Parts: sequence; C-alpha cells; structure tokens
Amino acid sequence: MAMHIRGPAVRSLAAFSLLCALSSWSTAQAQLRIVVIGDSQIAGKGVSSGEAYPAKLEAALRTHGQNVVVVNAGVNGDTTSGVLARLDSSVPNGTNLAIVSVGINDIVRGGSPGQVAANLNEIKKRLMARGIETLMLPYGKGFQGSAFEKPELHVEKERSPGHYHLNAAGYDVVVARTLPQVVGALARARRKSGSH
Repeated sequence: MAMHIRGPAVRSLAAFSLLCALSSWSTAQAQLRIVVIGDSQIAGKGVSSGEAYPAKLEAALRTHGQNVVVVNAGVNGDTTSGVLARLDSSVPNGTNLAIVSVGINDIVRGGSPGQVAANLNEIKKRLMARGIETLMLPYGKGFQGSAFEKPELHVEKERSPGHYHLNAAGYDVVVARTLPQVVGALARARRKSGSH
C-alpha cells in the first residue's frame, strides 16, 4: 500500500532534508587551525609576513582545497627551551595541527644535540597530550637533510653563523618539500576532530 505525504508533511520533510544537507556541507567545510612554531625560519626573518613559510603554506593548502588558517608563531632567535616555555600560549587549545621547526639556534650556541632531541621530544609529547596533531620538521646543522636546506639560488647572502635565512623563493621550495607531510597530518587532524 503506497503512502501519500501531503502539505505540511512534505514541507517538513523538505526542510529536514535541507538541514541535513547544510549540516553535512558545514562539517565538510570545517576550518582547521594550524600553528607553525619555531625560530626565525618560521618567523620569516628578512621577508614580509606574506612571504614567510606559514603564509605561503596556507595559500598552498587553500589552493589544494583545504579549509585552514595558518598562524605564524615563529620568534627570531628562538631555541627548543624557548618554545617549551611558550608552548601553551603560542599553541592554544583548539589548535588542530602544530608544525614545529626549531633547534638550529641551540646547536649554533653550543647546545648539546642530546638536549635538543630531549626538548623536541618533550614539545611533541606535550602537544600530543593535548590532542593536537603534531608534525616535527627536521632541523640540522647547516640544514643538511632538513626541510629548510637551502639551495644557493634561493637564499639571501648572509653567511655569519646563525644568520642564514631564506628569501621568498626559498620559502616556496620549503612549502613544496613539506606539503605532502602537512596534508597527511591534516587528514589525521580531521579524523581526530570528526571533520571531513
């Protein structure tokens, strides 16, 4: 026996369907917050805020359909101890993904690689304990093998110890190198937050 739905019932059903569709669309479009924390390579020493890694990363992610806001929490001259000291204020609750790149200043100033590794582990542990997906970008003396290793073509002509910074084109290189890792970390963050 066929049921016939009339008048107000049809309108209610249509409104319910629209509400479900809008709710689904809203969930699919939920914006995720990324905080990039570290030293001058994150802060963007020597370039405008729009040319630094966090801004260029946000633009690249949006081009790839990711609804994100990327916050620059870089501080010139920062160390792993400095990041630990400001971690809770610089990466507040509600952050979905933290990207961490720090440690070269510790080494330049004669710090122990073992202590740097311990601090980096503590940074990651504290972020993960708060439910924040965490991506650690490697550092290295001279940045060999790291995301921020700089081809001569893309760096400013600074050569004094501890002063070897990217120009805008250099940050484009870093974004291209790190984008696949960031997209993967974002997928994990979306699963944690229940967003699609």
